[in-house]
Amino acid sequence: MSRRTKGFFLRTGSIALLIALWWVGARLMQQPDVLPGPAVIGRTIVSDFVTRGPQGHFAYFHVGITLARIFATFIAAMLLGIAIGLAMGLSRQVERSLMALIPLLLTVPSILMVFVAIMWFGYDEAGGLVAVLVIVTPFVAANIYEGAKAMDPLLAEMGVAFRAQRALLIRKVYLPQLTPFIFSAFRYGFGQTWKIVALAETFGLKFGIGYMFSFWFEQFDMAQVLAWILMFVVLMLILEHGVFARLESRAFAWRAPLAN
Repeated sequence: MSRRTKGFFLRTGSIALLIALWWVGARLMQQPDVLPGPAVIGRTIVSDFVTRGPQGHFAYFHVGITLARIFATFIAAMLLGIAIGLAMGLSRQVERSLMALIPLLLTVPSILMVFVAIMWFGYDEAGGLVAVLVIVTPFVAANIYEGAKAMDPLLAEMGVAFRAQRALLIRKVYLPQLTPFIFSAFRYGFGQTWKIVALAETFGLKFGIGYMFSFWFEQFDMAQVLAWILMFVVLMLILEHGVFARLESRAFAWRAPLAN
């Protein structure tokens, strides 16, 4: 059995075990208003996708809104963080200017930043964007900065000796060496982004998965609450393991595979 096949069966088995424990717990509790079973949640999810909700939209509308917010804010935070981290690693003046600010921003709790952003911008998309930028950008910048400091200076000196332009150096010398640090920041930053967006939707933004969770929470409809939580978790797992993990494996395909 190959390592990939073995990993697939282990992941599938763990999910099946979790569903089985969920089913047993629901049967033992016998209180569907508190802990609905997996079948009830499955039927609720299907119903949300084929019937209009309380806001007159199907579930895929709210899923699309949430995905758009996640990707827009995540891309903005990644680009800004990479630019700041690279500038800190290449310029002593930039490093001295921002070295005290980055650790300060890293200590800001996510949920508190979400509340502050909502107080600043109200029920506006700018609140979610600012919250993600404040929380995610410093971590990305710190990670890229560490990568920039670890780069081989001889390669950069060689590029300068051949009179390579700064844009060419960044594209051909700096970024390839920063790839492991970029992917490390990518995985963490994406995980933080979707959590912050979910919080912003729950407490301040209209429409989206977090908004629907908040709506059904106020109605104390546990089946709908768990259905929207499950939709969100499954969607993020698909993106994390089905998309981003594949991109990372392709980017590092040159590495020797680990022994079984």
